[in-house]
Amino acid sequence: MVDDFLPPTPLKDSSNVWRNVISIVVFFFAMGSIGVYYFVQDDILLSNVSDVIGNVSLSPNLSVQTGGDVVFDPPAEVELSKLPELVGELLPPDHFGAEAIIVKDKESGVVLYGKNEYKLHSVASITKLMSARVFLEKEIDWDEVVEVTSQNVVDTHMYAGDMYSIDELWRAALVGSSNKAILTLANALGWPQVAFVERMNQKAEELGMADTKFREPTGLDAGNISTASDLAILLDDVLDSEKIRETLLGKEVDLYSNERKKAHHIWNTNWLLLGWIPHDIVDFRGGKTGYIPAAGYNFTMQVADEYGHVINVVVLGADSHEARFTEARDVARHVFEVYEWGE
Repeated sequence: MVDDFLPPTPLKDSSNVWRNVISIVVFFFAMGSIGVYYFVQDDILLSNVSDVIGNVSLSPNLSVQTGGDVVFDPPAEVELSKLPELVGELLPPDHFGAEAIIVKDKESGVVLYGKNEYKLHSVASITKLMSARVFLEKEIDWDEVVEVTSQNVVDTHMYAGDMYSIDELWRAALVGSSNKAILTLANALGWPQVAFVERMNQKAEELGMADTKFREPTGLDAGNISTASDLAILLDDVLDSEKIRETLLGKEVDLYSNERKKAHHIWNTNWLLLGWIPHDIVDFRGGKTGYIPAAGYNFTMQVADEYGHVINVVVLGADSHEARFTEARDVARHVFEVYEWGE
């Protein structure tokens, strides 16, 4: 009965034998053709890689692999001797009244002090740092004169219909935190505002600001949200721009409206820079304020000590206008006291 499950024995037929031989020959011929095809394709692929790379010469530690990417050697390890080392005792988070704080070492990116640094918070006018960053991506005629926007937003520095140069608007936006100025600049690019804001969000993604979202360029919308950690990244990036850095260090701006025949003086909103809040900061490299009721009093700054150690400081949700500056000053001083940098 077992035989019922075995295949029948095939009949011997000479024609079947020759048919099998011919099939084997055809199979090996086809495989050889495929091999030649892929050899040629590989050669074309390598040529295409060469076309894409162009005249760029690969350094000895790089190589091109077919079907992959340019292969890089692993990055060099960070020299541990240069990292900030905690030598004192950090103050507890509740020592400071602000809702969120972060202090980061610029060179290494190490967080030196934190309080709710990953908590979502309304950005307020710190938003203007990203707006300025996006604005600089276009070719700009700083002497061009444009009309101030008629958009109905809160502003104490200029009025719809005033005519100012792009440079005047730029300084009014970053020094005096003028809402109409930053909106006028955004409109001057010829983009719809929605496109400008979309580019702000794209830039945030590019910088790795994963918890940041912008709805408009001024910061008046409480839906412009971020974290102290993300804003430290933004501050570090924008202060690498000489144009932004120099503008933020301007103490005042003088405007004159030909349309209203009236002069207007604007002080920087950063009271540490003006010296209206006492401090012993050796090297102040820039800062930006922000306030709306939903955010409280925000402030971010970059400072350095006498040895050139640079830190980024973000304070969000301080209790008062003055407190955002005093807490930023005090936490920076504290960090410089309890950390040592290897030389």
